[in-house]
Amino acid sequence: MTVSEILQSYCVKVNGGSGVLVNAMTQDYSYVLTAAHVILDEEGNIISDEEGNIAVRDYQDNPLNVLSELIPQEWRESRADRYDFAILIVNYQERLAQKCLPASDLSDQASLTLVGFPETERNSSDPIKQYTGHKISVANELLMLSLNGIPGTDTIKGMSGGGVYHVQDEKPLLVGVEFQMDGTGSEQQYGRAQCHSLARFEELITAYSSAPMIPAYLECFSNMRDRIFTFNVIDQNNVSNLKLELGRAADYLINNGLVPPYKVMEQYHSDLLVDPKNIGELKTYELWVAYLEFLVISVLIDQSAGADDAYLKGLERKRRLIYTSNGTNWVSRLEDLLKTARRLLDKDGTLIVASPESAARVLPPSFRLENVISNISVVPNQGPFPVIDSSESAILTSFKLTHLEGLRQRCVVDIEDEYPNLQAGKLQSDLLREKLSEIIN
Repeated sequence: MTVSEILQSYCVKVNGGSGVLVNAMTQDYSYVLTAAHVILDEEGNIISDEEGNIAVRDYQDNPLNVLSELIPQEWRESRADRYDFAILIVNYQERLAQKCLPASDLSDQASLTLVGFPETERNSSDPIKQYTGHKISVANELLMLSLNGIPGTDTIKGMSGGGVYHVQDEKPLLVGVEFQMDGTGSEQQYGRAQCHSLARFEELITAYSSAPMIPAYLECFSNMRDRIFTFNVIDQNNVSNLKLELGRAADYLINNGLVPPYKVMEQYHSDLLVDPKNIGELKTYELWVAYLEFLVISVLIDQSAGADDAYLKGLERKRRLIYTSNGTNWVSRLEDLLKTARRLLDKDGTLIVASPESAARVLPPSFRLENVISNISVVPNQGPFPVIDSSESAILTSFKLTHLEGLRQRCVVDIEDEYPNLQAGKLQSDLLREKLSEIIN
């Protein structure tokens, strides 16, 4: 698809205005970002069609079923312009792969494109229009846009709620949603438009405890490629070949069927987290950097030819990575981790924890592990005292629990001088495989 075709494919009609489809971190529904005034009338009533529904149609004029609306309470009460944004929850749209960019990351005079359904063109053969322009300013999550050709209000009426994009390397990145022309009087409203940044919509989603939007970097593991395997060694030259070999392996996986991050997230969801209740951590960039490392070292240990759907399916009961943004000592959560391993893994499986703990142990102390296993394995008995379930204890004892940073430390940093002194014909990644295999299955 061309850039223009991609822009149009996410554009929707919402009553007399426009909207833009975006991903949500769920398969239960998707979002339409729009302006509040295209959903509510002056009296605060829902604007609906003859059947009592908010009329939403995609770029091919297919109707979208609206499940619910997210509208700022302040807009209902005061209709202040700064609250003129809203979200429609619609039936799940599988085709979505919307990429986004914070408005605050835009450079000065960055090129922008407004996409929507102007009222005057709705019955034409080409109802979706695109107006190009550039950024004027971004302040308090309000993006000011200057449109080429200086169109007036009558020209772009109906485009309220339309998406505003910045095209970078032939990739359109959604940065905001237009809601009105700039200027207090009609004679001033030419060529300048006001847009809410995506941060406003994220705040609304949080207020309603709805599923977060999927960030752009979850589209492909190539977005994490340059952050993997940052070994804190004394001399980087010692592991330069190792990093090169691991980087090439990551590139190969990415280019040969590696499942994208958002698909991994959809498949495993809260099972990727140490604390499943902290669902917002699924958006954490560091989780996906760690997950790409996990996949590379898994393929290295297994000597697999790739990491496609079939590989992940075979891996899921054997070896898992789980993440937490909590940097406290991971060993303090042994009981929770063992219970997670029991739920996710088969006997002899490996659970790898990723967290910001910079001095993490590679393995928990054996005496602490034994104590926790004994506590978990205690079951009621017909007699006066409980007993330990030996079969349950054997399964728990079979698990390997380790930390990703501990693996980096033990297998690379602590032995960095061994890597440049390998015998001829041996790759540095071969040494890493040997060291990893001594610790994990």
